[in-house]
Amino acid sequence: MENKNISVTPHQLALDIYDDMSAQGTAISGATRDIGFLRNNIFTRVGGLGIAARRVLDAAYFIVATKAPEELSDDRVYTFTAEINYFKWLMRYDSRNHSHLISLMRAAAKARVEIMTAPSIEELTEKDSWGTIGLLGDCYIERNVVCILLSGRLIKYLISPYKAHWLSLRASTAFSLSLARAIYDRLIPCEGPGVTEWFAYEDVLEWPGKVGESRKEIKEFKKRFLQPAIEQLNEVSDFDVSWEANAERIAPEKLKLRFRFTKKQGADAARAGIQDSMYLVLHHEFAFDSPDFERLAKNRAVWTDARLEQAIEYTRFQLDRGAITVSPKGYLFKALEGSYRIGEADRKMAALKLAHANENKKDALAREVVTANVNAHRQAQENVAKAKMEDEIRAGRDYFGCSDAQTQSDLFNSFVGQRIPQRLIEKQELTRELLTTTNILTANRVVADAFCSHVFVKMKKALSARQG
Repeated sequence: MENKNISVTPHQLALDIYDDMSAQGTAISGATRDIGFLRNNIFTRVGGLGIAARRVLDAAYFIVATKAPEELSDDRVYTFTAEINYFKWLMRYDSRNHSHLISLMRAAAKARVEIMTAPSIEELTEKDSWGTIGLLGDCYIERNVVCILLSGRLIKYLISPYKAHWLSLRASTAFSLSLARAIYDRLIPCEGPGVTEWFAYEDVLEWPGKVGESRKEIKEFKKRFLQPAIEQLNEVSDFDVSWEANAERIAPEKLKLRFRFTKKQGADAARAGIQDSMYLVLHHEFAFDSPDFERLAKNRAVWTDARLEQAIEYTRFQLDRGAITVSPKGYLFKALEGSYRIGEADRKMAALKLAHANENKKDALAREVVTANVNAHRQAQENVAKAKMEDEIRAGRDYFGCSDAQTQSDLFNSFVGQRIPQRLIEKQELTRELLTTTNILTANRVVADAFCSHVFVKMKKALSARQG
């Protein structure tokens, strides 16, 4: 059943998820839906902050990104507020130590980052722009409300859609090691061959925050910081990561590190035997879903990479001409089956058309590329979350089936008494009165899965209570 005239903002969605999850004592890292925002790539260069201080910035920026007005004035200061318990949940902070939270906000407020239009300081010219900005602006806590004051200029840098990446709070709060999080920040905006730039060892030392003098020695740093960080990245992130040095034995001042990574690709791309870049195009530009990738997989012997690129080029060309009015995806399959291609005369016409395109169209194309990359990253995270959710649903179903009647009744009542489940039941065109403990698992698949997820959370709490 589709939603009718319902518009839920990212902020409203996060509040709804918070209401349910905080009541269950569940951290944001355990959310079954993604909570995040588009963040400019320059904010991946922040160093010298511990894991908790980084989460302060993430929570603050999420609130800013989801509440910022569309029109921003550079010199105006905007105020953003959030109830303190909600703010702490966004940053996965479960301590009641108020003074410690203030110290973390103080540390985040002191952090700065350089912004420039050139790739590096050495390449700056008089035509470029450079600046250094405080990351948190003015901030304070008043009557259990966190207040963040940022200038319009900083907000524009933060939420710019160009050279940006999707930062998932669900994914980023899963880290407990500062260096793992710092490396993760530098991986998520990466594109291309799956290897980062070289980082000076002295710079890497600053990423996790304060490192004791005895642990700056290369062997000790690898043992105490680098290797545990890589292990955690491989365990909780959507990347498989390894590291390498520019030489086996080299002085610390000349040592450089870089990271090789592969995204944990979804089953669709693997099944069809296509590269990540082709997966992005087919999934996001042409709305391919699992049956379409299966159809592609069955014909890969004939529909080679070259033929795919040829068909995509032809379909895009026809779209630009306005010749496709029904289904670009269907037309793409037609082009594949008919081996359609663009002739040389067509190319000349397309080149002439592109030469006269205005700057607004160039901006729109750039946004499409950024959005495709961001959605691909989010899709990879959703694939991991989906697999985890299926396991939890299965465990919840088994637990409910083995429970006695009173326990089943308690689980049922606690589920249907919450707001989000009530909305879900209504969207499935059911009513509370039609559901019972005997038909909750069979009345509707969507409701049953949500109920089993709920049971799994209750089961974990019950098991923890017994072990305690």
